[in-house]
Formats: sequence, structure tokens, C-alpha cells
Amino acid sequence: MLEEDIITPSNSGWNFPLLVVPKKMGASGKRKWRICIDFRKLNEITVGDCYPLPNIQDILDKLGRARYFTTLDCASGYLQVPIAEEDRHKTAFSTANGHFEFKRMPFGLKSAPSTFQRMMNDVLSEVIGTRCLVYMDDILIIGETLREHNSKLREVLQKLREYNLKIEPDICEFLKKELNYLGHIVTPEGVRPDEGKIKAVVEFPIPKTQKDIKSFLGLAGYYRKFIADFSAIARPLTNLLKKDSEWKWLEEEQTSFELLKSKLTSSPLLQYPDFNKPFILTTDASGYAIGAILSQGKLGNDKPIAYASRTLNQAELNYATVEKELLAIVWACKHFRPYLLGRKFQIVTDHKGLTWIFNVKDPSSRLMRWKLLLEEYDYEIQYRAGERNSNADSLSRYPVECLNVNMEELTEERKQRIIAEMHDCPVGGHQGVQRTIERIKLYISWPGLDQAVTQYIRECKICQLNKETRQSIKLPLNITDTKATPWEKVYLDVVGPLPMTESGMKYVLTCQDNLSKYFMAIPLQNQTTEEVANAFVKNVILVYGIPSEIVTDQGSNFMSDVFKRICKLFKIEKTHTTAYHPESNGALERTHKTLTNYLRCFCDRKLNNWDEWLPFACFTYNTTPHSVTKYTPYEVLFGRIANIPGKLQREPQPLYNFEDIVMDIKQKMQSCQQIAKERLIKFKEAQKEKVKCNEYLFKENDLALLKVESRQKLDPIWKGPYEIKKIISPNAIIQEVGKRKHQEVHINRLKPYFSHSVSENGTT
Repeated sequence: MLEEDIITPSNSGWNFPLLVVPKKMGASGKRKWRICIDFRKLNEITVGDCYPLPNIQDILDKLGRARYFTTLDCASGYLQVPIAEEDRHKTAFSTANGHFEFKRMPFGLKSAPSTFQRMMNDVLSEVIGTRCLVYMDDILIIGETLREHNSKLREVLQKLREYNLKIEPDICEFLKKELNYLGHIVTPEGVRPDEGKIKAVVEFPIPKTQKDIKSFLGLAGYYRKFIADFSAIARPLTNLLKKDSEWKWLEEEQTSFELLKSKLTSSPLLQYPDFNKPFILTTDASGYAIGAILSQGKLGNDKPIAYASRTLNQAELNYATVEKELLAIVWACKHFRPYLLGRKFQIVTDHKGLTWIFNVKDPSSRLMRWKLLLEEYDYEIQYRAGERNSNADSLSRYPVECLNVNMEELTEERKQRIIAEMHDCPVGGHQGVQRTIERIKLYISWPGLDQAVTQYIRECKICQLNKETRQSIKLPLNITDTKATPWEKVYLDVVGPLPMTESGMKYVLTCQDNLSKYFMAIPLQNQTTEEVANAFVKNVILVYGIPSEIVTDQGSNFMSDVFKRICKLFKIEKTHTTAYHPESNGALERTHKTLTNYLRCFCDRKLNNWDEWLPFACFTYNTTPHSVTKYTPYEVLFGRIANIPGKLQREPQPLYNFEDIVMDIKQKMQSCQQIAKERLIKFKEAQKEKVKCNEYLFKENDLALLKVESRQKLDPIWKGPYEIKKIISPNAIIQEVGKRKHQEVHINRLKPYFSHSVSENGTT
């Protein structure tokens, strides 16, 4: 900055903090950085500049029929604006290399945006609106043809050259048919939200405070013009922001939260307005909100330009239905005034009373006052029933076939179409067998209806993927082996991430012996293969000896070549459990719950010192009799009861004969280990009898669906179909239809898939 004459050494008495923040990634993929100064104290005493910034929606509305787009970005735009010499000392800051002040306008000044916008408007005053559109340092050039686009681009570049303004090539995008501009993706067909911005909304965690809700609604609200009935959907969340409102996050709030995220990911493409064609304003009102859609096109096939909505205030909630409907029209006309004023347009409503309400003669009524507010517009009221209103009501996008048909016209194909409509369409709702049958019988019936509906819904792919359409498969429990001596077989797992401790620990490596149930927990900073392997060798092998066999899950740290080579080096037999089947390692999973309960009771949540309590938790567990073996893990492993600190601590006993002591411990170990083994086996057999199973006899080449264990709330429960290639009970080797990859899964995660059968005449 000093070499580029942006700053100069200073003797100023002013001094502001310095910050370094990352810039947006450029087209080249290189990360760049921006030097920022915290000018908050200076801004508090600065007289603001009221020069207006352009309205983003106004800019997007001017894209019209453009097919080619180019964006230019000024290189460090603010730094191209010089600062008056008498004011430079107010921008001073310090670094390790000295005290400096800006010669050019830095980021962070209160009046910087208005100053820069004024400069850009002055520089490009002859071409703004006709050749380009400008928002701060983002310049957009559009054209319907390649020649028109290139001509406009040359004129804009010539203006920038005249005023010696530089652009940043890495950030500029030339001659695109689709690009990101001001947080929107602009295309020849219309505008849609930026997927990068939507991702921040979709991945937003469940709010815990009012501040979290404000952050979420701020993110989602930037794209509210893409979401029909945004205010109505968000009402449960906005209610939590009211003064003295009690914080509660129940099903209604969660549904609102998830629905807003879902609406953004499936938001429709908004077309650009054509001011040479008439507009259609569709309005609607509910019990607590009003909404409107501005569109163009043939009524019934019109395409949306923008959505708008708001919730009703306390007084408006008491309005009659007809008043709420008219309020929606008045508010929508005011909201879309720049589009509608001076042009004839249609107002579409599903409230028939509004088609005659404008004949009211009572001058004192609220309706009359609202009618007078609409006098400046040139419009006509069009009534359209809700089921015909394809823009206002999503249900009507799927036409409902008339069911008043002659029985002679009921061909097999017609029957299938009726069942499909009453099940698959939004008015059908993919309901269950009995509800669908009863609903169809309200309108029509025929012999064999029940069987036809049952067969259709049984084979419906959407229902199979998204519902628990049958009782989950549960194979009988397998009795796992129980070793005769400790440390023949141990189980390993990694727990975490947990809150980071002061020493940087985030994970726990846990280890438990198969027979004694002796338990260890080793804190880790991360769960890389190297750190897990190192902790296993140092804390398990070098302390207790080499186990004959270890069992792990399919985590990458245990399945890596490094860990496999360590097992091979120490001649350890390594096996792993089936993915997403924790029952295979049930004893260790149950011990994890005991460990969690202990830490929850003793660790300091402010200090996050759980790693300091791990040895205490393990000692407590290992010196307490196990619920099955009735011996403490410590006694089964070491042959004696541990001497614990406290009032029960025993005095050391004199050692008279070393050989007798060894013999006594050996006998005790053999006795308690044998008894522990017998009790464990007896417990496992009792559990097998106790747990109810629900088997399904899969065969090779059968089709099945696989349960999705890691999913969002609205994601499908199942995926597939998969073909069963081989059965190795209790697991199966499956292959997704149309793909080559095989995977081994537990049969409990599968359910049979039923595909639509094809009849002789070709109908399904």
C-alpha cells in the first residue's frame, strides 16, 4: 500500500485499530485479502452523506430480454477515490512498521458507499441505464445480441479509461449467458437465488436465541420475493421476536424453520418484467397474513415476477374476511406501485364478493376509503375460484379429474388414472391405503377397488422411499463370542467431537475388554489415523499387552492402511462391525452412555475440562461390580479388589509368602473369570429370547431399499432400489440398480421394494 501510494507516513494524533479480512474468491480461484480499519469512533462524529444507493430490484427489473451478460468489478474500488489532504490525518492507523494515514478512501468510513456511488454515477452518467447498470463497484453490461453487447462494453470501458478507473480482471466475468450478480443468478429466462447464499440458509443450525432467529430471517428474507407467503410461513418465528414473548421451540416453530429452507431450495425462476405487456396481480388473505403475486402472461399460464407477503397486525386480525381480502389488494398495489401505476392491469382474487363490493355506497365504511385509495390505478377485478387459481394456490397446479363418470366409461386405464390422481397429486397427498379407499368412495366405486388401491400404494415408489410402510425388519440377535481370559478380544471406538478443552482435546479413544469389561478412555486432539494409532500403542498395548483380536467400526481412522499395518506388525486379528449397526458393539456403546453421564455430572461447562475427569470416570467404572458378571472389571483383570481412596481405603497387608500370594491371586482370577464368562453367556442367551424379532426372507436378486441413517428431517427415509447379490447372514451384499458399486450392509437396514407390474395392455 505504501509502494502504491495508497498510504503515507503520518504524525496524526488519530489512531484506529487495523483488521485483515478475506475477499470473495475471484474467477482465478486465488484468495485475496483486504486491509480494513475499525472507524466506528470516527463514524459516530461524522455527518452522513445521503446520496442514495440503487435499488437492487430496480436493477434486476431492467434486464428484460438480455441474452448476454458481462460484469466488471473495480479494482479496490474505494481506494481509487482520493481523500482531501486536510482530512487524511483522521484516517491514521498503526502497524509494527510505523504510523500511517490514507491518501485514498479506505473501507469502513460511514460516507464511503454514498461517495463511491456518486463518483460511479458521475463517471458513467452518459451510459447508465442505456449501456450498463451500476451498483457500487459492480458494473453489469447486457445485450440481446452479441454485437449489441460488445458495442456497449466498448463504450463503458472507454468511459472508465477516460477517468483512469481500473478494473480487477480476476473478478470480472465476460460474455456469460448466466452469472452471479448482487446475490442473484441472472439468465436469459429470468432470475433465481444464488445457490451459495441459499446454502447458508439451508445449513443454518436450529436457533437457540432471538438473535439466532434474527440472523436466520435476515438471511432468508433477502430472497423473500422468491417465496410465496413468506410472512405467513415465518409467522411462528417472528412471534418469538415480540417483546415479552416467551421462548419456546416446538413443532410449529420447527416446521416453519424447515419449510422456509425447503421453499428456498425449490424456489421458482422469476421472469423479468416486460413493461410493454399488461401485469396480473393475484392476491389472497388468510386468517393472519396477506400475500400477492405479480405476474405476466395468459391468465392461468402466467409466470411469476415477484412474490410479496406480510402478517396482519393486532387490529387487522379482527377484520372480516372481505375486509382482509380488500386489504390484500390495497397493500399489494402499494407494494408493486412502480410496476402498476400508469398501466392497465388485472387484479385476480378468489373472493367472489370483491367483484361487487366496489359498488358499496356507504362513504363512512372502511371499504369505501380503501376503494378511494385505488382510484389512481387502472385495473379490473377478475374472480377465479381457488381450484382454478394456478398462481395463488399450489394445489390447482395439478388439475383434478371430474369423478362424475359413467360406469361404462371406467376402463382399466381410467381406474388407474383415478387412483393415481387421488394418491400421487398434492390433493391426494400419498395417503395410506384405507384413507385413499375411503376418499375415492366418496365420489365413485367399482368392484375390486380395495385390491387395486392396495396394490397401487404397495408399489408406489415415493411412499416406499419416504414412509415406514411396514414394520422394520429385525433379525434374531446373534450371540457373540465370550472369551475365556481377559485381553483376548477388545473393542475400540472414537467418541466426539466434544467441546474443546484448554489443552486442545476434542475426541476420546475408548477401549473395552470382551470378558472383564475393563474400560479405558484416552483424550485426543484430533481423530487422525496417526494419533489414534499412537494412542492405541502407547496407552493400551504398552500398558496391558497385545490383545489377540480387536473390533472397531468402519471409521476411516480404523480402516486405514496405517492401522492395518500396526495390527499386522503385532499379529492382531482385526475385524469391523457393519456400518450403522451399533448393536454389533453394544457393550461399548452402553459404556459410552455411562461415561457421558459421569462427565455431565462433574466437568465444569465453562472450563470444558472433561479430559481431566476421564481417569476418574474410568476408575469409578472399573471398580464397580458389572451388572452382568457381578464382579468389578478391575478384579476380573487383576485378580483382586481395588483399594479405593476415601474412608473405605484399607491398610496395606504384610506380605508373608510371595508364592502363596501369587497362587491365591491366580486361583481367584481363574475362578472369577470362569464365572464371569458363564454369566455373560447366560445373559446373552436370555437377551436373545427376550428381544422380539421380525424376519423377512430375502433371496438373491431380490430388490430392496436401504435405510438412510444420516439425513435431514425432510429427506427421504430410504434410498434405492438395490439388488441383493449375496446373503451372508446377518449381512447382505447389495448393488444399486444401474450402478456397479457393491456394499455390505446389515439386513436390518433393508426392506423389500415392490416395482409397478405391467399389465398386458401396457398400463401400470
